Amino acid sequence: MRKLAFARSVVVAALATLAGVAGRSDAAAPVTPCVQSAQPTWIDYADKWVPFRRLFFRPGLAVALAHTAPAGEARGRGAQIAYWDMSLRDAVGTPSHPADPAGVPAKAARLVDAAVKVTGCDTPMIALNELYGAHLRTPWSRTNEGYRANILELVKAMAARGAQPHLLISEAGATGGQAGNWWHSVAQAATIVREVYFPGRTLQALDPSATTVYLRFQLRRAVRNFTTIGVPSSRVGLALGFQSGRSGRDGLSRDRWFGVVKREGLAARQVGSELGLDSVWSWGWATFAGSAKDPAKPDAACVYLWARSPDLCDAPAAAGRGFDTSRIQPTEKSARASFRVLSQGHPVWLEVSAAAKLAARVAYVQQRTARGWVSAQRMILAPFHPQRLRIPLPSGPHVLRLYVAAESAPGGAAIISRPVAVRVR
Repeated sequence: MRKLAFARSVVVAALATLAGVAGRSDAAAPVTPCVQSAQPTWIDYADKWVPFRRLFFRPGLAVALAHTAPAGEARGRGAQIAYWDMSLRDAVGTPSHPADPAGVPAKAARLVDAAVKVTGCDTPMIALNELYGAHLRTPWSRTNEGYRANILELVKAMAARGAQPHLLISEAGATGGQAGNWWHSVAQAATIVREVYFPGRTLQALDPSATTVYLRFQLRRAVRNFTTIGVPSSRVGLALGFQSGRSGRDGLSRDRWFGVVKREGLAARQVGSELGLDSVWSWGWATFAGSAKDPAKPDAACVYLWARSPDLCDAPAAAGRGFDTSRIQPTEKSARASFRVLSQGHPVWLEVSAAAKLAARVAYVQQRTARGWVSAQRMILAPFHPQRLRIPLPSGPHVLRLYVAAESAPGGAAIISRPVAVRVR
C-alpha cells in the first residue's frame, strides 16, 4: 500500500508539474507576428532609425520594420510586424528607366522572403515605398508603360506568394482612361496607400474647427480619388507624416505641434472608420544620418497614439501643461446635398450645398430630356461653402436635378435631389 500510495503521489506530482509547465507556456506564448486586419489597421514606422521605437513595441500595435534586430525585439514585446521596403526603385526601376521585366518575378520572390524573415509571418504585410509619377496621364510614354507594367507584375507575384503588398504613392493619381484600368488592376493584388503630409504651420493658422474640416476634406479627397472610379475603399489606405521639416512640424513650438498631431490623429481615426479603409500608416519618427534631432518627437508620437486611443499612451503627461486634452471634434450633418437656382437668365446660375461627409464626391447637375436625365455639368463637392456654377441653357422651360454619383465605400450610394423647374428667359 505504501508503495502504491508513493507511486500515486509521484504521478500526481508529475501531472501537476506538467500542468504548471503547460500553463506557463500558454501564458508566455507570443502573439501572432502577422498584422491583424481591422478597419483600419494602424501601422507605425519604427525601424532602427527611430530612437524611441520601443514606444511602439507593445501588444495592440503594429510596426513597419526592415531589419531583423528591431523585429526580434518588437515580437518579444508583443507587437505585430509589417515589412518596410524603403526603395521600390530597386525592383522596378523608374518611369524613365524601367527595370528589365524578366527580373521582376525573382525580385518579388526575394522581397517576400526578406519580409517573412523579418516579420516571422508567412503572409506578411509589405509597404512598397514608393510609386513615381502617379500623376502622369495616359497615353503614357513607352518607358512609363514598362515601369507601370513592372509594378503590376511585382504586386501580382507578391500576392501569389501570399504576401499583402501595400503600394505607397506621394501624390494624387491620374485615374482617367487607361490609367483608371491600371489602378483597378493594382487594387486586385495590392492596397493603394496615399501619403497625405500636412504642413504644420498651415494647420496651426486655422482655428480648431476649420482645421478639422480641412483635414477631413483632404483625407477624404485622397481616398475618393480612387473610390469614385470604383476601387473599393477596403483596398485604399492613408499615410500621415510627422517629420520635422516643411511637411510636418516646420518649426512650430512643442505645444502647437502637439495640437496639430492630435487633430491629424483624430481626423484619420474618423475618416478611416467612416470609409472602411484598409490601413493608416505613420511616418516621420526616424532620425536619419545627417538630419537634425527633434527632441519633441517621442512626445509627439505619444500624442498620436493617444489620439487613436487614450489607452495607448499618456499624452497629457508627455505633452505637459500646455496640451489641450479635449478630444471633442465638430460634428457633421448627415450626407445630404441640394441646389437652388440663383438666376434664370442666360446663363443659368446655380448654388450647390453639400454636407462635409460628401466632400470630394463627384456630382452632376442633370437636365431632364426626352431621352432621360442627361448630365450638363460635372463638379467635385467641397465642404467649405456653397459652390456656384453656371449652365448655358436655351430659352424655355427646363427641369434640373443634382445627382451625386455612387462611390465604392460604406455609405457611398448615389444621392439624387428633388427636381427643380427652371424657365430661362
